Amino acid sequence: MTGKKILKKFQPVKGDLQCEVKSIDAPFDYTDDMHNHFCHEILILLDGEIWLYTEFSGKVMHKGDVAFIPHYLFHTADIHTLNKYDRVVINVSDAVLKKASNKKFSLCSCFEPYDSEDKSLHSIHLSEEELEEIKKQCICLQKNIEHPKASSDILVDAYLKLIMVKLTSKHSDNPMEDTPNALPDIVSRTFEYIDAHLTEEITLSILEKEIHHNGTYISRCVKKFSGLTIQQYIIAKKIALACKLLQEGYSPSDACYMSGFNNYSNFSRTFSKQIGYSPKQLQMATRKIK
Repeated sequence: MTGKKILKKFQPVKGDLQCEVKSIDAPFDYTDDMHNHFCHEILILLDGEIWLYTEFSGKVMHKGDVAFIPHYLFHTADIHTLNKYDRVVINVSDAVLKKASNKKFSLCSCFEPYDSEDKSLHSIHLSEEELEEIKKQCICLQKNIEHPKASSDILVDAYLKLIMVKLTSKHSDNPMEDTPNALPDIVSRTFEYIDAHLTEEITLSILEKEIHHNGTYISRCVKKFSGLTIQQYIIAKKIALACKLLQEGYSPSDACYMSGFNNYSNFSRTFSKQIGYSPKQLQMATRKIK
């Protein structure tokens, strides 16, 4: 397995805020494998149709639909309109959104579950007028991020707040009705079991008993859907949990054992291959941000 393939499981974002208005010329943002980010992701579909999947649910998205993908959540997409996939992708850290919020209005709320059992993909639908307005604001946000001038810091803050207030308010007032889960049942149940037992031993024989399918068949379904083997997915999930723990202030050693690794050297080596820097480096970077 090459280092390049391993890095596909985690996709870094340039800084705490990134906004890109894209067309079909860039059909996938990073990889067709399931992957995750430190930052939250907002996907605004400007044209076309895709099937968007997370590790817990799947949804068909059409022009005007907006999906809110929380940080660390694994996700992937399939394009259904081969000549149309125009979209806006905003990646923004939890810290930036909290700083832009106030006590009465949280810009993080659209990424938060309705309750502890809610793992659905949160989404809204924008009208033609709303979509055009948001697109213009996103173009301005991207321009000021990528080509900064003296006033760009102020404008970035202003455009981000305009966009997020609109989207968050829309989600609070009128979230899209729940739709049938498009995630294949066998994959959904496998991912749910892994999520619930991530820090425990998980083997194919255990999955066979829990999912009630042949282990080879389970593996083939997960690989076909996510692009990752079951073992790759489990390791990537553990690394994502470790990242979350490190950003919450836990030490690299604590993050190692709390995320289900039994050996720190193996943890540090695996972490560095997937993330691109060591647990200690992430811990120090997190402290600087705070």
